[in-house]
Amino acid sequence: MSVGNSISLREWLRRDTAQAHARVDALFGSCDFATEQGYTVFLLAQARAWETLRPLLDDDSMARADALRRDLETLDLPEPEPLRDVSLPAKASLGHRYVLEGSRLGSTVLLRELAASSPELSARASAYLTESARIEPWKQLSTGLQKDRDGCDNDGAIIDDALFVFGLFEEAWRATDSAQAKIG
Repeated sequence: MSVGNSISLREWLRRDTAQAHARVDALFGSCDFATEQGYTVFLLAQARAWETLRPLLDDDSMARADALRRDLETLDLPEPEPLRDVSLPAKASLGHRYVLEGSRLGSTVLLRELAASSPELSARASAYLTESARIEPWKQLSTGLQKDRDGCDNDGAIIDDALFVFGLFEEAWRATDSAQAKIG
């Protein structure tokens, strides 16, 4: 499978991961940022996924994961354990980075939503969304993906890696949602 000259790798990734992206957006978008409980569920599920991915993170992504830890600490929340039985590759691929860096765009929207719906909560614990709203790393990756019209020998693997990360965030959501249901 090859991207070919018709579309960029970025467009190909967008197209082939659209359903997974929509599922993850729907799950995390269901959090009510006007309440601390809603924001807490969001942070805990995000943290579970980021902690699972921590061995793959570059400096920019590590800054986001560390900011998330600070928000959890500020809100006196436990740092979630990484998901179990997840087989991570030795290093991050373009597919992994596409999902992680692409999430910065949504973080900008979520930061505005948090500030509007819960200014006090935003002032106390928005380090993760603030760090995630720095879109320069996404712009750099996106530019490279947009210019790539030749494809790679492992195009299918890039898509699989992106779908893996979206799936990991879905799994982190389910694990967190289940834990919250048991508490509530």
